[in-house]
Amino acid sequence: MDVEKFLAYIKQNPGSLKEWIKDGQDIFDTHLGEPFKKAREAGEIPKDTRMGGAWHTLTEAGEANDINVTRLYGYDPTDVRDLTKAEIEGRQHVMWAIDALKKYTPGFENARLRTFAMSIGTRESRKILGEYNITEDDVKNQARFEDAIGIFPDFLDAYGVVHIPTEGHYFQIPYGIVLPQKVENLLVAGRCVSGDKISHAATRQMMCCAVTGQGAGVAAAVSLKDDTTCRDVNISRVQNALESQGVRIR
Repeated sequence: MDVEKFLAYIKQNPGSLKEWIKDGQDIFDTHLGEPFKKAREAGEIPKDTRMGGAWHTLTEAGEANDINVTRLYGYDPTDVRDLTKAEIEGRQHVMWAIDALKKYTPGFENARLRTFAMSIGTRESRKILGEYNITEDDVKNQARFEDAIGIFPDFLDAYGVVHIPTEGHYFQIPYGIVLPQKVENLLVAGRCVSGDKISHAATRQMMCCAVTGQGAGVAAAVSLKDDTTCRDVNISRVQNALESQGVRIR
């Protein structure tokens, strides 16, 4: 693609969160929606196709390394047949997206598709019922917990609720969200932690998954060292071990 031409277009037509998110912050956003709206109006992609999203890394060599604009709904991520259908439909959407970008976005006229994402990306699926269920209110209001195993910014991006952390606010991540209610010596980290729909927009982020993963790993090691269960582990010893590894708890 022609990076300079595209950035000149963006400079003249800067995006904002307010354009596509109700009550969104009035800050610059890399959202692309216009080319797909025009393609729908022209009958070039189905009118019920939800397409639009963000562009990220651009290189001097003319590569757009991350264009995240395809959206698939109504599939069951726990069903391999549905995942197969989503893979097929998703790749069709990519081809539609490339055609729309080439036709309606300055700088993309001669663009070529280098590669698809390696697989369909599941944003949300199974979650545990933990000793604590983290909530939207916790994320938005800088919640603090006695059993904290790390911190994370108040970043939300789901279900029409978007907040980009620009104020330095953060919430503590409690050990209870990785601890299932009824299974002993099992810790669950990453996107499966316990929480409501909106808080999941924060806890699903890869950086937050790293926090819960390190917290769960250290808790498991401390429980073994102390010959106790993960449920009864000494949380102060877990926190001290995490801090010795450079983890910010508070």
